[in-house]
Amino acid sequence: MNANELNATAIRLQFVADQNGTTSPKTIMSPDGGPSPELLAFCKENNLTLDYAILGEGAVHRKEPQKATLADAEEDATFLHGLLQGLELLVGEAETTSSPASNAAYALANEVIAKCDKLLADISTLAEAERRGVAQ
Repeated sequence: MNANELNATAIRLQFVADQNGTTSPKTIMSPDGGPSPELLAFCKENNLTLDYAILGEGAVHRKEPQKATLADAEEDATFLHGLLQGLELLVGEAETTSSPASNAAYALANEVIAKCDKLLADISTLAEAERRGVAQ
């Protein structure tokens, strides 16, 4: 980053700091050429994208993470359940002869799947109740 670019970045950061009542970072770039930890903290605190902070391009603010819904949790639990069932199959076929390790892995996989079954059922019940409540 040349002196003109660094100056433009400093001006841009000072403008954001003035708007938000914060202090702009004193160090913008680290000796290795990457953004300084101080700049990264400033961007996080002010919800700025690095592209905007350093280059003045792209979106100014980072997108806020979307809040999870019961439908999302239900989908994730269903996916996890499928993964665990696949794991159970792999563990079951990994060793054709019985050994303490394979027996323990198989028992553990079964316990995890049983917990996942209960979790999935609970989440599905909650999601269905939410859908009925929204539909009424």
